[in-house]
This record gives sequence, C-alpha cells and structure tokens, in this order.
Amino acid sequence: MAHTAKTGKVLGLFDGSQEQPVLTNPAFKAPEKEAVPAVFMKSDNGTQFVNVGFLLINEQLGGIMERFHCCTCDICISAVTAEILKNLPERIVRVKRKSDADEVNRAAAEMRSEAIRVITKAVMFVKSNPRH
Repeated sequence: MAHTAKTGKVLGLFDGSQEQPVLTNPAFKAPEKEAVPAVFMKSDNGTQFVNVGFLLINEQLGGIMERFHCCTCDICISAVTAEILKNLPERIVRVKRKSDADEVNRAAAEMRSEAIRVITKAVMFVKSNPRH
C-alpha cells in the first residue's frame, strides 16, 4: 500500500494513538428529548441501555472532521451526524451491573472500524456538499 501524508493519521484512528478533539454536537444537546434518543436510557428496574453508535460518534467525530479539514459549524456537524445515523447500524447494549460495562467496551471495539468508515464517508460527503 502506498503511504501518503494522511495514511498515518487514518491508521491512528484505528489504533487510538491519535488524540481526538472534542466537538459539541448540536444534535445531542437538542431540547426535544424524544426527537434525539439518549445514549443512556434507563428502565424502571435499573437497567440501562447504551447506544454504542452514539458513543463512537461522540468519540471519533471531532478528530475525523479536523483531520479532513471539514467545517465544524453547527450546520455541518448536524448534517454529518444525520448522514452517519442513516448509515451506521444501531447497536444497543443492556447494562444492569458494573461488570456489564465490559460488554459495552467489547461492542464498541467490534463496531469501531465500521463506525470510523461511516463517519469518514459522511464527513467527506458533507465537505463536498456543504449546506451553507
């Protein structure tokens, strides 16, 4: 494989060696709780449900947008997030005890490369078709 200037940066996404900048995602701070599902949802018996895709989006989105020099205004972040949520398969993990947190980490590890691929594709799409 030919190495370019971006190869190391992209590979850094997969091995976690690159520091990820944090962006505030307007889609996740919307006032309508029903319109935007929460990352953690609680049931009456104390069980929590974790959407692993949302965790990975929050973890990876800022770094990928920065690496590809994509605009980080609220409009672009919302557009990228909408594109990601259309294409990223949903993975919900049930957490009842602290020991179940390992299951969340395992699911995130399994889904990480697919999430990075979908996020990168969405960032490139919005960058080439800006909505402003």
